[in-house]
Amino acid sequence: MYSNNAINENDFQYVAIKDGEKQNIVEYGDVLFTLSSETPNEVGIGSVYLGKEKVYLNSFCFGIHITNMELAFPPYLSYYVSSTAFRKFIYPYAQGSTRFNLCKADFEKASIKLPTLENQKRIYSILSHIDNKIITERQMLDLYNSQKQYLLRQMFI
Repeated sequence: MYSNNAINENDFQYVAIKDGEKQNIVEYGDVLFTLSSETPNEVGIGSVYLGKEKVYLNSFCFGIHITNMELAFPPYLSYYVSSTAFRKFIYPYAQGSTRFNLCKADFEKASIKLPTLENQKRIYSILSHIDNKIITERQMLDLYNSQKQYLLRQMFI
């Protein structure tokens, strides 16, 4: 969750579930949050599960299941939960002194305002295009660096 604001089938690890152990199932569109951290800034780091397989939530996280997909567009939420505005919203729910924990009960009562579904889709489209452009630019930079290294080696033969 710390490295991706969107999680798919390739981003999780398998664990053994013992007989009688209750696990919460994560489904497409569920918003997942970290519960604990050493700093209040790292509590409540969010990700959205955009995979199709049903997976299980570990005990270090909690999730919110979106029941009305007409109000929230999960791919948009993957950007929203990492936004500055949302981080400022979640910060007061971090409690503690040496170890900070998200006060889940208070957080679950909170109300989050979202743009209309149409605007969420438009914002997501723009942000995903920007992300794709960044990926392309990084790939080109890697290729240019490889080419530079090759040319430098050829100069000193």
